[in-house]
Amino acid sequence: MSRQARILAVLEAARFVPADDLAGELGVSRRTVASEIATLQDLLGTSASITMDDSRYRLMIADPQRYRAVRSSVDEDLSFNNPDVRCSYIVARLFRAFLPVRTDELAAAMAVGRTTVVTDLVRVRELLADDDLTVEGKPNVGLTISGPELQQRLHVLRHHFPLAYPADDVQRRVEEIVRERATAAGLEPVYIPELTRWSTVCIDRTKVARPIDYLPNRYAGLAATPAHELASDLADRLAREFNVSLDADERIFLTLPIAGMRAPSDAELATRLSGSTGTDALVGDVLGAVRAEMDIDLTATAFLSEFARHLAYMLNRMRYRIWLDDTDVADVRAEFPVAYRMATVAGRVIESHVGLPIEEAELGFLATYFQVFLEARDRAASFLHVVVVASTGRVSAELVRLQLAKLLPGSTQLDVLSHAEATPELLAQADLVVVAGDADVQTSTPVLEVTRVLDRGALERQLERLQLRIPLGSGVGRGSSVLAGAIDERHFFALPAGTEYDDAVDYMTGHLEARGLVERGFGDRIREREARAQTQLDPWVGFPHASITQQRGVMLAVAVIPREPADDGVRLIVLLGVPAASTHSEDVLVQVYDEVLRLGARRDLLDQLCQLTTFEQFYYFLEKNPTTER
Repeated sequence: MSRQARILAVLEAARFVPADDLAGELGVSRRTVASEIATLQDLLGTSASITMDDSRYRLMIADPQRYRAVRSSVDEDLSFNNPDVRCSYIVARLFRAFLPVRTDELAAAMAVGRTTVVTDLVRVRELLADDDLTVEGKPNVGLTISGPELQQRLHVLRHHFPLAYPADDVQRRVEEIVRERATAAGLEPVYIPELTRWSTVCIDRTKVARPIDYLPNRYAGLAATPAHELASDLADRLAREFNVSLDADERIFLTLPIAGMRAPSDAELATRLSGSTGTDALVGDVLGAVRAEMDIDLTATAFLSEFARHLAYMLNRMRYRIWLDDTDVADVRAEFPVAYRMATVAGRVIESHVGLPIEEAELGFLATYFQVFLEARDRAASFLHVVVVASTGRVSAELVRLQLAKLLPGSTQLDVLSHAEATPELLAQADLVVVAGDADVQTSTPVLEVTRVLDRGALERQLERLQLRIPLGSGVGRGSSVLAGAIDERHFFALPAGTEYDDAVDYMTGHLEARGLVERGFGDRIREREARAQTQLDPWVGFPHASITQQRGVMLAVAVIPREPADDGVRLIVLLGVPAASTHSEDVLVQVYDEVLRLGARRDLLDQLCQLTTFEQFYYFLEKNPTTER
């Protein structure tokens, strides 16, 4: 992929991309990135715009059709100025060559100096070593790739296929056969490109007499699976078309991309082709681990059967060393930190079950499922009941109701009561009481006082500060920090430098209990929770949380511990207590988890945050440095 294509791919995957991150991704300077983007903008014309704001790039597409044409043109631009392209070309050339290839031949083909090729070969050897392959031979005599044929094929398929097998008539004929057999089997078109790639390699290596010389024992069971039946059917058709003989090992080879593909949407077909059973129990173990470590229950989601099928194919990929293109999930860790945290918990369970390491790409796919689970929970949340108390007239209260209706979820129930009607019993049934005026109301329900009826912006900011106290769902924009909006000076602790995590948590819970800000026994539950599952998310950030049984409202407290940038140790502790009886508790937990994890990923902010000494400094710092923008 050319550098310009990589830039567009990165910009497409995220709303904003910091210039430093983009330069790091490409391995070039910010000046080089700026130059490439200027060239790209000339190519894009008015079809799209790449802008920079606050040292972050953003891609905006006005004409998708014209943009795709430009995108395609830069994808196809092969530039040997890019060292990654040169390395990929070298591997592809050695893989497909009949005879050893001299470095002079490689230099001439890429129009570069011999010294450049020698330098590139160092990187090529590193790439191949990851798959237990080596480069053999002498530069002036000729070089070859040495290692098991299966490993060579898998390496090229994963990293170098476009340069090893540019589009030609053979690949077109292979694709026609794959399309025909896949359609007959009920597979969607999305699976055709990958099956075509594997089939192309199978036919090419068979024609040049490079058979698979060894298959690990873990592949033995594939011959008895429905996926192998489909692969054998495809092999018969390919053998007739290209006049070759595809033996049992080649048929196993063609089975791999079927057994390890992403689960088909057809439930019956997906279950039949996966060849795996018992994933329902694994789903239970995964969700149980998430519940134990994060206190979030996902067992009621409507997508568990789809998740079980995904795990079945994922287990195949892990066992048979198959991979998926993870382009679509490359940015999921930054975009959905809570779902990614769940994926890491799930990953540990799956690794224990299979006895094999899980790849980063697989964590990304797992995170997409967990995000769907979380979104489904949000959509299924109970309705929000808001009572507007009219203390300065019915018309003013009605205006407030209309303003709130624009800001809150459409399912919100909005009632208007006179001050006389607003009894404590009625108000206790609401999630939020909004007072239009200066009247006092007696209630334990969260209260929002509105004095300027037409100031919608101020109303939205007030709602944002109540996010942890009422179930707003996705109605309010949530541009503000939930941490900053939910604490005050009584819930902020600037602890001495060097304070250890356990001591800090004990100090916080002890003082909160002594001040009557949280019920007695909360500290004991936090320690019990800590014994069950570690709440220090990483060396810099802790998130101890537990239920509270005698309070209706959420309790949130924050502690900062100053440390030098080069020092290890916790810098930020977010302590959360959520009402045990509230249906809103898990929503609160997810909101706070999201911001804590986003803060944890910003080491630059934590280094500054831990030096703050007052609640006011903490509030303004987070409001000026939002981490929740998407």
